[in-house]
Amino acid sequence: MPAAFTDYSSAIRWGAGQLRGLLAGIDRSNHKNLPAREARWLLEAAAVSAGRDPLFLLEDGRVTDRVRAVYRSLIARRARGEPLAYVIGEASFMGIDLVVTPDVLIPRPETEQLVELVMKMIPPDAAGRLLDQGTGSGAIAIAVGLNRPRVRITAVDVSESALDIAKRNVARHGLSDRIEVVKADLYPDPACGERKYDWIAANLPYVPDDAALPEDVRDWEPKLALRGGKTGRELIERSIQSAEEYLAAGSAGTSARLIYEIGEDQREEFEAWLGRCVSGCGKNLVWKFQADLTGRIRYLIGSMG
Repeated sequence: MPAAFTDYSSAIRWGAGQLRGLLAGIDRSNHKNLPAREARWLLEAAAVSAGRDPLFLLEDGRVTDRVRAVYRSLIARRARGEPLAYVIGEASFMGIDLVVTPDVLIPRPETEQLVELVMKMIPPDAAGRLLDQGTGSGAIAIAVGLNRPRVRITAVDVSESALDIAKRNVARHGLSDRIEVVKADLYPDPACGERKYDWIAANLPYVPDDAALPEDVRDWEPKLALRGGKTGRELIERSIQSAEEYLAAGSAGTSARLIYEIGEDQREEFEAWLGRCVSGCGKNLVWKFQADLTGRIRYLIGSMG
């Protein structure tokens, strides 16, 4: 039977009831009244989709037939386990609203810390070029672009559909004049023009092909953006091996110029690989590892003159 509700309060109660089973296992101490909160977000998204200002729900409490129909559809998608960001079509990243679809990863808190490390790497008044590898939704490029107004950014990805989303987000935040979105496998083709960068930041796929993933990630997020080959390190290793060719001249070893997000259990493997390949990666390569806010090693930071 169709949901029988005509006002804001009853719609939230109904939606929360539909979502309670899905969200039952989530720690309530950090997610108080989560089913009702998600139901409210979905009702507001339904209002927008139906061409209404969500404020009208609070002003008179009525839910129109059109909003009700869209809301039932969104609740059904979420109840099947589809991530909330995909159902709504948006995700927040460092306070920035981004369009997201199943063509791109949903931005993670770990990547927010990656951006914070990038901004420590780039002085506030610095002018230069940043290469964002594996841009996906454009989250890293946009966050840096909004905070480093003199930096020009090239954002690359191999997925055409991901690049379409990145372009939408770049335009949405008024950065099309400083962020170039390019299809490329790690590095743009030098034939398209001289490509030298002062900094390289990357959230490339780093999950091994045979590693288990949480169900909601495995079933909904793009495998191309997750799986990094047999070891999970292949793309990052290729990026490091080629970095010297694409980095602009700088002071050898004096400041960080490369930063990669890595898997929490990959430090030892990267240390061993870097030790073996240092002569082929550039004689001035120096690296260190950085923990995230939970104390897990999640970032590989390098300098290369």
